[in-house]
Amino acid sequence: MFGLDVATITALVKLLFDGLAILVIIFLYIKSNNIRDKERKEDRDRYNKMVDDIVTGVHNAHLTPNESKDIAYIERQINDNLNTILKETGASRVSIVKYHNGNKDMTGKSFLKMSMTNEVINVGVASMMTSFKDIFRSFLAYWCHEVEENGYCMIKDVEEIKDKDVTLYQYLKTINVEAKFGVALKDSYGNVIGILCIEFLNKDDFHKKVIEDSIKKNFPKLETLIAVNGGVRHELQ
Repeated sequence: MFGLDVATITALVKLLFDGLAILVIIFLYIKSNNIRDKERKEDRDRYNKMVDDIVTGVHNAHLTPNESKDIAYIERQINDNLNTILKETGASRVSIVKYHNGNKDMTGKSFLKMSMTNEVINVGVASMMTSFKDIFRSFLAYWCHEVEENGYCMIKDVEEIKDKDVTLYQYLKTINVEAKFGVALKDSYGNVIGILCIEFLNKDDFHKKVIEDSIKKNFPKLETLIAVNGGVRHELQ
């Protein structure tokens, strides 16, 4: 056929089938990747829908039983993580303070506020969560500024800040806090959205290395629980 001998024809047929086999393999590989991409997209869509449902429920002031259960589970996990930090550091109180807006001035600008959303305490330590809500950030200006600028704020002895911020000094003295360590909670865009606070009623219990080690070990799980959209990161990498 076409002046070709049997051996040549056989070789050409083999090359043809080999080429088809390669095309089939490439096709199956692309199809497999598309399937995996589709599955990943479906997982992301399911997760985003769960988040949207929770946020919508909160905004509409009504949550379904499943949404309430999801939020309660996350809050319990956050508190468990804070309890681990509390025990490892020997702190008196470990809490999460989140930034938010509240009301507006005459020009229409929102006031910058913060509230404690999670708290764990040691035996004999008074809870502050119910009273620390809708607090103006300007009330603790030095603390918030240091966290914004440096990613953390460390007060090894409350007497150190007496000349820096009298309001913060008197506030800490009032609640009997002698030492305090805070780490910025940031979203994926680098915006500070809150602070992880570690407080000591006795400054002798404050050990910087122990605190940093505990944060580095426990923060990955904590940030996953806190971050709903985009992730939260801290500065003590």
